[in-house]
Amino acid sequence: MGGINFLRELTYQYLRLTHPEIAKLKGDSLTQGTSLNREDSFVKNYKSSKPSGFNRQKAYLLKLEKVPDGEFGLIHGMMPVSQLKQVCHRYGVSINDYLVACFVWSVYQECFHGMPNDMPVRVAVPVNLRPYFDSVTTKNFFVMISAEFRPQNSSYTFEEVLRIVTDSINSQISKEHLEDLFSYSVSNQKNILMRPVPLFIKNLAMKAVYTQSALANTTTITNIGNIKVEPEYEPYITGFYSFIPMSKGQPMKGTICSYKDTLVFTFSSILADTMIQRSFFKKLVNYGVEVTIETNGEYYD
Repeated sequence: MGGINFLRELTYQYLRLTHPEIAKLKGDSLTQGTSLNREDSFVKNYKSSKPSGFNRQKAYLLKLEKVPDGEFGLIHGMMPVSQLKQVCHRYGVSINDYLVACFVWSVYQECFHGMPNDMPVRVAVPVNLRPYFDSVTTKNFFVMISAEFRPQNSSYTFEEVLRIVTDSINSQISKEHLEDLFSYSVSNQKNILMRPVPLFIKNLAMKAVYTQSALANTTTITNIGNIKVEPEYEPYITGFYSFIPMSKGQPMKGTICSYKDTLVFTFSSILADTMIQRSFFKKLVNYGVEVTIETNGEYYD
């Protein structure tokens, strides 16, 4: 939220400098909707010490050929929000659930070839906590849940995968469960026995916990949400997209954001093959969603 606020205000300022007529109309101050709140909402909403609710079991990892060191592939799929909503309405699911399920389906088809596997496909999904706890802080305030699909039988249909993924996500989306997730982390922060421990030991412990958490997920898909700008600036802004970097065990990630009637799903990847991305966007097209593809050129011969 803080990053989006900063990007939006910075863009506004550049536009005011370039177009004096906007500056005359809007002035030179921050917009009303931009929060400067720096509250630590984790600590404010912490209730009591809870056991860890994070999944630590290893997930299926994408161990495929990688692009040369220092290179990085981006594929943007731009699609009408209205068309995507029609498909999601047909299944009674949210856009976020549907797109996560499309990714899981693509891995199931391209990597498992529709066969059973002992390792689950697990997608880390960040959940914005602000709506649940009435917060407007610009500091981080989210937790990670995991959408899980474990192919125990053969020949799952897409509809079955969609239902399993949606049920997995929905079972974790409640204020009580989300509170349990971050209360565990805050309880460690408040533990007075931890305070005398040297910082380098804490850092080593945190690195170990992070690695374990990263390997418990096949990928991460984050939804930035619908980005809105003030009407005076809309004629000068064609769209937004976002992407996130790789982490240990996750050579491919996805980011969702939308502006007006255009949603952009961006794959960031260090894998040389694009079979998962192709399968993902093909699934959308097959369900009637028009997708326009742009890349950063990494996959061109």
